[in-house]
Amino acid sequence: MKIHYCKDYQEMSQLGTELVLREIEITPDLLFCAASGNSPAGLYELMARKHQNSHGFFDWMQVIKLDEWVGLDDESTFTSEYDIQEKLLKKLEIEDDRYISFEVEADDPISECKRIQKELDESDGIDICILGIGINGHIALNEPADFLQPYCHVAKLHPVTLASGMIEKVGVQLTQGMTLGVGNIMDSKMVILFITGKGKKSAMDLLLKGKIRTDLPASILWLHPNVHVIVDKKSMG
Repeated sequence: MKIHYCKDYQEMSQLGTELVLREIEITPDLLFCAASGNSPAGLYELMARKHQNSHGFFDWMQVIKLDEWVGLDDESTFTSEYDIQEKLLKKLEIEDDRYISFEVEADDPISECKRIQKELDESDGIDICILGIGINGHIALNEPADFLQPYCHVAKLHPVTLASGMIEKVGVQLTQGMTLGVGNIMDSKMVILFITGKGKKSAMDLLLKGKIRTDLPASILWLHPNVHVIVDKKSMG
């Protein structure tokens, strides 16, 4: 695990962008796993700038969505889909034939997870997986639990996740999410974990102890051979 301490969010995003662009230069058609939320938003903005200045750079890149809430409708601006479409896909002009995504209004979330897992199994695997960390140490929607699930699955949301400010604003009672499993994340060739935002310091401190524990899902990343943890020191207080 390579730990990078950056002075602020901008420097964190810039370093993440440098890592991503370097890999795309080597493998233009790589599979990029995109997380929603604020943590990777700076990365996506810089990728969009690169697209404007070097049109064609992302023309072969493929994208898979990391997770999605269960219980929202397609029109909701709180979906991971909306977030990734607005911040990344539209700006990079990535069409549906290069995008793998959990359906927001899936009739059967369990079957939807099986469909996404099949898509992954038939691909060459994820090349770059972008992650944020939850206040409780979750990665994607792999929540603290007695055991962690390796493959795409429907996750029960943890009380700490449900109490987060964003979910409280949704206006819909959420209890579940569809997500890639820790095995899918660990199979990625490179993982970039951004640590930024209010309330993340405790999870970061526990992670940096280097002890692998299921009540801190991010800690499994210690077993991955190519992880970059990029910390926004300014937001850590």
